[in-house]
Amino acid sequence: MDLNTDQKELVESFVEQEFLIGTLYKLFARRYPEQRDFWAEMANEEYQHASIIKRITESDPNNEIAFLHGELRSNSLVSSMNYIKSLTSEFRDTIDFPIIKAVGIALHIEKALWEKNIFQYFEGDSEDVKRIMISLHLEQEIHIAKLSKFAMQFQWKDR
Repeated sequence: MDLNTDQKELVESFVEQEFLIGTLYKLFARRYPEQRDFWAEMANEEYQHASIIKRITESDPNNEIAFLHGELRSNSLVSSMNYIKSLTSEFRDTIDFPIIKAVGIALHIEKALWEKNIFQYFEGDSEDVKRIMISLHLEQEIHIAKLSKFAMQFQWKDR
């Protein structure tokens, strides 16, 4: 991918953001052993998203992919990453962190990314790239649905 400096910075930040989300979910998996499988799966999927974006942007010898940042700016991604980092620190430092709060945070993050249509910023002539981006966007919708369904079990217990 023949990206200019701003685009490269945005893509790198985007990859880092996916990695940070995966790291937060991994911490959730460690803290809540009863739900370890759920959180570990969510973490692995975030790591896969980061890996896919990095791989397709680095392996584009014909410059078929473009990163159209439009309204997305590096300060927006930096702000989002700082938010995730602060949540991660808060989680590490707080012993009493109810699972419903963790689920709410995860749901908020996923919905915010989905609303920003983050995967729609990649465009390419390659059908493979189009398919991958559509797939990643759909996976984000699936994350929201999984988290919403997962949250229901805890909402009922709190009543």
